[in-house]
Amino acid sequence: HAPLPISAQNGTPYTATPNPADAVIYQVNMRAFSAQANFAGVQQRLDAIHDLGVNVLYLMPVYPIGQVKSVNSPYCIKDYAGVNTEFGNVSDLRTLVDQAHARHMAVLFDWVADHTAWDHSWITQHPGWYQKDGSGNIISPPNTGWNDVAALNFTNTDMRKAMIRAMQYWVYAANIDGYRCDAADFVPADFWKTALDSLKSIPGHKLLLFAEGTRKDHFAAGFQLEYGMGFY
Repeated sequence: HAPLPISAQNGTPYTATPNPADAVIYQVNMRAFSAQANFAGVQQRLDAIHDLGVNVLYLMPVYPIGQVKSVNSPYCIKDYAGVNTEFGNVSDLRTLVDQAHARHMAVLFDWVADHTAWDHSWITQHPGWYQKDGSGNIISPPNTGWNDVAALNFTNTDMRKAMIRAMQYWVYAANIDGYRCDAADFVPADFWKTALDSLKSIPGHKLLLFAEGTRKDHFAAGFQLEYGMGFY
């Protein structure tokens, strides 16, 4: 599996990403947010979002959704480097990011590191990149009931490298400003440390990194924000 090409930076890196304590984050589910249910529908309402006092726009997963065993969840990702055509194309996505930046809003993508769709190319190309049962069958994340996805194996160094490459890719390709990382508690802290260090080494960007989790070691790994589910 060839590594993702990291091309030249698309656009000018946004330097006004707020400090974590000042972040006012607005989550967008493209399917529910507008009649068009796509990137253009979000773009048309950026002024209204900004007028709420928002300085960070967080987009739910933008990637193609798997079809095998699927429940059509955006968290069932078929290609980490692709764009779900129901929302538009990569040009539409770049325009949305650019327009958010023009309104002084940073943009976070949603990253799903714990699992992929059953029809992700890694399943057939790199079955060792997934967790398996005693009979050698790839499994869903244990004790979750998430049968639409396959659990990745973080003991595999090559999988980790490919994952990090994909995370770096979008900072270059769509000029984004960080990630909200899904199910972060399911993923080892040492992976997050390596991944976030690699993202922070990309020149010119001030990234915001937000863990959907509650472990204290997320901060040591480089996340600035995590969920307060217990507090709530």
